[in-house]
Amino acid sequence: MKASSIIKGAILLIGLVMIVGYYCHDLSLRNKLLLKNEGSAIWKKIELKAGGRYFIVHQLGPGETEKLVFHSHLEDGGTVTGHIGQNIYESELGYFTPNLSVDMTILLNDDGSIDISEDS
Repeated sequence: MKASSIIKGAILLIGLVMIVGYYCHDLSLRNKLLLKNEGSAIWKKIELKAGGRYFIVHQLGPGETEKLVFHSHLEDGGTVTGHIGQNIYESELGYFTPNLSVDMTILLNDDGSIDISEDS
């Protein structure tokens, strides 16, 4: 009887360790993108395509930020597109893959330039 409860406890502990290990591994493969409006112009209809995912931020005012956290579904490059008034601006992002994570900051400027930096 005592050996049976020890075995059950060991199996439960091993299962718990496996679940926690998988969860921590899954968290490590998330992409974290920070969109930041560095200027005084209002950026509208900001579209981000990366890793087989599609996001839209309807408006980002002066000094505002938007954080996007996601898992990649596909291996592909990314793009970010945004509008200031009637003008459309676009920039390419890095490469996204399901088995690697990316930590990136995307700075949107008044002149329409989009600066991208990968954080370490």
